[in-house]
Order: sequence, then structure tokens, then C-alpha cells
Amino acid sequence: MRSVGYRAEPFYSADTLLASGSISSFDCIIADVHMPGIGGIGLVRALREQGIKTPVILTTALLQRHLDDEAASTGAFCLLRKPFETSVLLECIERSLLK
Repeated sequence: MRSVGYRAEPFYSADTLLASGSISSFDCIIADVHMPGIGGIGLVRALREQGIKTPVILTTALLQRHLDDEAASTGAFCLLRKPFETSVLLECIERSLLK
């Protein structure tokens, strides 16, 4: 992300991000569906329950179709399936920033 001009801050887990207290400073969050502790879908749920509307882009290598519906119903901005082209991720980020 830094190489294309975005400020990026990595977190070990969704729990670490939630505990950081800095979520409001982010314009977009990129998270994997499967992470240590709560996964990406759980992260989106937790953010929405706190009233935080920051767009979340989820990524996964899993092919289960139910993940598309689950991601959409929780309020994820988009779900990208790995492997994906960098241009697809950048396009999704750009669209999320226009929202």
C-alpha cells in the first residue's frame, strides 16, 4: 500500500485493531476473513455494532459461496477472492474512498 502512496498500518489481529482506539483515523480497512481471534466478518460486525462506518475490504482464499452473502449482510464493502490482481484491490480501495 505504501508503494502506491497510501499510508498503511498493519495489525496482528482484528482484536488488536479494535483495542488500538485509532479506528476513526482510517479511511479504509483491509482484513482477511480468517485471522487470529475474531475473523474479518466478525471485525465488520464489531465495527458496525460500535457505529463505525469505515469501509472494510475483506479477502479470502476460501471458495464457499455463503461468504459473499455473509460479507454483504454484515456491511463489508467488498470481498476479494485470492489470488487477486493488485489492480482489483486498488480499484476497490478507490471506490471505498469515494463512498
